[in-house]
Amino acid sequence: MDVARKLLIVSLIVVATIGTMFIAVRFVYGIGAVANINNAYPWGWWVGFGVLSFIAFGGTGFTIALLVYILGLERYRPFVRPAVTMGLLLYLGYLVILMIELGRPWVSPIIFVSWQPTSALFEVAWCATLYTIVLMIEFGHMAAKHRDWYSIERLLRFIYLPAVVIGVSLSHLHQSSLGNLLTIVPLKVEPLWWSELLPATFLLTSYMAGLTLVTIEHVLVTSYLGLRPRVDLMAGLARILVWVIALFLALRIGDLVYRDAVGAMLRLDGYSLLVWSELTLGFVVPMTLLAIPDMRMSKWSLFGTSLLLAVGVLMNRLNTAVFGMRVKHWETYFPSVGEFAITVGVLAGMALVYIFLLHRLPIHTEEPLTEADVDPIQAPRAAAAAS
Repeated sequence: MDVARKLLIVSLIVVATIGTMFIAVRFVYGIGAVANINNAYPWGWWVGFGVLSFIAFGGTGFTIALLVYILGLERYRPFVRPAVTMGLLLYLGYLVILMIELGRPWVSPIIFVSWQPTSALFEVAWCATLYTIVLMIEFGHMAAKHRDWYSIERLLRFIYLPAVVIGVSLSHLHQSSLGNLLTIVPLKVEPLWWSELLPATFLLTSYMAGLTLVTIEHVLVTSYLGLRPRVDLMAGLARILVWVIALFLALRIGDLVYRDAVGAMLRLDGYSLLVWSELTLGFVVPMTLLAIPDMRMSKWSLFGTSLLLAVGVLMNRLNTAVFGMRVKHWETYFPSVGEFAITVGVLAGMALVYIFLLHRLPIHTEEPLTEADVDPIQAPRAAAAAS
């Protein structure tokens, strides 16, 4: 196991280093040296994946906070610390990608002094920045408590619950406003994805992304650290996910029918294949699997299904903001090696920071695995074999 951990860390360092090299090329030689974005596709991979998707999965913090602190589902409290830590890293990663894409990070603060209250992008920038500060407060409270920094811990404890409430509110605002960014360009987005309901569907996909990421992280980290997974809690999140996915599909399909866009799904072109793949493989199949009780009994079944749903959320964001853009037939776009390398490099850097924090803070409080531990789905079989 130690060899595997060392190999993982070395691999992440190599990937992060390669990404850093491409970042240096971007700032020295310009965006054209590493990216294939153009006037037809100004929002490329970095915006579709590095901004819209990072923010969606960064919603894991506010999603778990909503369940625990607002709805009072205290049994999910063990997921709060991992969710807050991942949310903070994802929002910081989103800021890094955004600064790389913009190219002149030193002028970005102008958005905070240029008052544009009717702009969706202005609202996203303010709310995302304020929510990042809230995540820092929540994370700082945990770190200060663990390190016995009493004065800091008392101050953060005093503002902790108000910060959580504000954070949940801010997240609902900017998660939905990301959809507003695309509703204002109805002629640019393919009708299969453009809708006046984009703010609602973007909010629902952020719920899915948050709950899904908690499950994926929990399975990976408990396996990495040799801890006993909380399968019962992950199964509870899966039951919640079934209802969220069902509501999303009802809105999505109902909207397609209402706008008379169903015919576009039967054209059998690239757009229709993308939307069918997204809806069936990304949402219908995970919902069906999560609704089966036996599938919720094993951590690896939950992991695989959650990974499939995460891909569905990612496809939805990329299809809406990148591949679903309507341009002239001669204008094309496909992400370059540099765009992939920078994004994966930032992800690798985030993973390294998270591993570092795992070993120094009580992010996970599960008990260590023992030889008597058996995967819940195998327990009945093991007992029958023993008898």
